[in-house]
Amino acid sequence: MTTIKEIAKLAGVSRSTVSRVINNDPNVNHRTREKVQSIIDELDYQPNPVARSLMGGRSRVIGLVIPMVFSNLFTDPFFSLLAQGISSTCTTNNYTLMLWLIEPDYEKRANSNILRNRLIDGIIVASNMIDDPLIEGLVTRKVPIVQIGRNNCPEVSSVDADNIHGSAMAVRHLVNIGRKKLATITGQMDRYSGRDRLVGFKRGLQENDLPILDERIAFGDFTEDGGYLQTKVLLQRTTFDGLYVASDMMSFGAIRALQEAGLRIPDDVALVSFDDIPASARYQPPLTTIRQPIHQIGSIAAQTLIDQLESNDTATPRRIILPTELIIRKTTLQPVLSG
Repeated sequence: MTTIKEIAKLAGVSRSTVSRVINNDPNVNHRTREKVQSIIDELDYQPNPVARSLMGGRSRVIGLVIPMVFSNLFTDPFFSLLAQGISSTCTTNNYTLMLWLIEPDYEKRANSNILRNRLIDGIIVASNMIDDPLIEGLVTRKVPIVQIGRNNCPEVSSVDADNIHGSAMAVRHLVNIGRKKLATITGQMDRYSGRDRLVGFKRGLQENDLPILDERIAFGDFTEDGGYLQTKVLLQRTTFDGLYVASDMMSFGAIRALQEAGLRIPDDVALVSFDDIPASARYQPPLTTIRQPIHQIGSIAAQTLIDQLESNDTATPRRIILPTELIIRKTTLQPVLSG
């Protein structure tokens, strides 16, 4: 492997001069720069990012941290779509993306380990957990961060979808097609997305003068199995003709439970979901859902962090909320009967 020492010897300059050329230091003679650069190009030398970091230069590497507390990490397309958006923006801006999957038991040590790894310039945390200790630790250590999802940390930039408005919009749609007995399956209450979608559901009920009944609220976990089990809970304790499910993955389980109970969708129970992952349009029946721009959330999160790094302004947090959209499909469309 070619080293700076070898390049310096071939160019007849010091190793510090080669380093200045690599780091685009303006204080290098033009002819010397051209000579050194030609040797670098000829040997196809690639600077070691660790060495550059240790010299105080930027590595142009961004870390994506996903806490493994998300049990549906490898089954829910949300994370792959999010990572695609982040990766594409990093590539466009000549940054490299590094992925960390952090186990819950490891999270206490993650802060110091991430900081010791001087490859990274900043971190995107794909967690909207409330009072996340990982976020608190990184803030204390002044690591540049952008969080996916809303947070209450004034020092941290965040990018999120409008969960409250989108959920209220789901309720309005169910009411508009004549449904009055509405139930919901929420996400986890230790996450802002789970709480905000429940807040939006209740707001939608209030706006339409419908009662908020505890027996029509089941607490899920954003997984297909969770949607299935919580739908069975609802069917055992109440009746409903409209169901708002806080994620597409849970909706797949909810539909299975409704069909096993002999209920027709949407004739007996109309259903609205949240996310609009690709599988929602192919599912049978295709899901009416609230679309959040998952790929765009990832892309904007990456661009926000890069902009802060490039401007050296990581102290000014940016709070970005992206709009949601109602996508109407067959879980709320009544079939057209031929005459």
